[in-house]
Amino acid sequence: MAGAITHEPRAMSRLSDAPLPLVSVVTPSYNKGRFIEETILSVRNQTYPRIEHIVVDGGSTDGTLDILRKYGESIVWISEPDQGQSDAINKGWKMSKGDILAYLNADDTYTPMAVETAVKFFTEHPDAGMMYGECNIIDERGELAGRVETKDFDLSEILCGPNTVPQPSVFLRRAVLDEVGYIDTGLHMAMDLDLWIRVGLRFRVEHVPAVLANYRRYSETKTVGETHRFWPEYFVILDKTFRSGGLPGEVRALKGRAFSFPHMMLFHHYRSEGDRPRALYHLSRTLCLHPQRLRELNGWKFLVGFFIEFFFGKSTLAAASRFKRRLQADRSRR
Repeated sequence: MAGAITHEPRAMSRLSDAPLPLVSVVTPSYNKGRFIEETILSVRNQTYPRIEHIVVDGGSTDGTLDILRKYGESIVWISEPDQGQSDAINKGWKMSKGDILAYLNADDTYTPMAVETAVKFFTEHPDAGMMYGECNIIDERGELAGRVETKDFDLSEILCGPNTVPQPSVFLRRAVLDEVGYIDTGLHMAMDLDLWIRVGLRFRVEHVPAVLANYRRYSETKTVGETHRFWPEYFVILDKTFRSGGLPGEVRALKGRAFSFPHMMLFHHYRSEGDRPRALYHLSRTLCLHPQRLRELNGWKFLVGFFIEFFFGKSTLAAASRFKRRLQADRSRR
């Protein structure tokens, strides 16, 4: 490929001759040089022997290529301009040869038995198409900072938000991807949700209660610095899903509830930004589409507070809250 830097290992020495399935892990990369070595080592140090690790780099300029060259005996890598993360993942999966696939971002890591756990699960559950585990949250220094909220897979809950499938811990069969299609390259923020929905509509998806990965959360990640950009893509995903033919009736009945979720999240975003007209628009759409969302917004007291804030400003709402607290304190002293 013109303009591309490519390298393939001379020998896949880590692969066993035993009849074990090959697992292909794709790492999309762009200027993550300070983290990518840790990512590579977490794949390289797995307890499972047959792993193909493919790094698809978008033309990094920060020293990433020096690290890729350092590990060139044990990974397949390519560096060239691409159309973003979704394009890079698809490119890597199409290059891969494994029966089980995953993608691990260049700032995340696996726990040592992640791949072995996935292979064992698929071996014992031949009817399952995708599995995922628990996922730690780590900071820039790699120190434990929490745990990603994770639940058993429920397509209804995934459609209606929030997404509780932690992407770094996901493994799926190649046959599943061949049937549902690759990642939508028109999506750059919520492309994993789109894939989970398409898989969940056709295949069994299971949650395994074991920590398989570490998600690195810091200010430069999309989920921290650009959270508001996720919600417009939710509308695209939901529109595509509910326009598709052959949806089960119980899924189609969720349309209003599903669309209300991104409206609710955009309401919270615009309210925090002080954009009251947009906040009011998304609040009205939330409640029109699914009035039961009011419970998630803490009911009528919340609405009264919001409208005081909307018409009279936050200072008036704060004054009303102080007055209410004083009244409650006076009553408690009587």
